[in-house]
Amino acid sequence: MVVELAHLAHLAHEGLLAAGAASSPAAGAIPNPAPVAPPGSEKIVQVVGYIKWGAGLALLAGFFAGILVFAGGRWVDHHRAGRIGSTMIIASLFGGLLYGIGYTMITSFAGAS
Repeated sequence: MVVELAHLAHLAHEGLLAAGAASSPAAGAIPNPAPVAPPGSEKIVQVVGYIKWGAGLALLAGFFAGILVFAGGRWVDHHRAGRIGSTMIIASLFGGLLYGIGYTMITSFAGAS
């Protein structure tokens, strides 16, 4: 099919394409069918939903664990644990930010509307 289209493009460029050949389906516009999900794809979407749910739960757990580590490190005057806890809190906040805007970023990069 690609070879035929390339040959037709060459003929059109040379001006040798007859008016009758332009009405054939091969010489017309290339069809652009809409995407169709394959059978069983709803299970894949369901698994992706489970993964997103788990990621959200992990972000919340990381945030509250960071609060506990931060508070525990400050309580026993262990400054390294306090810094680790604050790092966990900040990482969870940035992860939540990416989790929230991830879909918008991916669809804008992919050019989907």
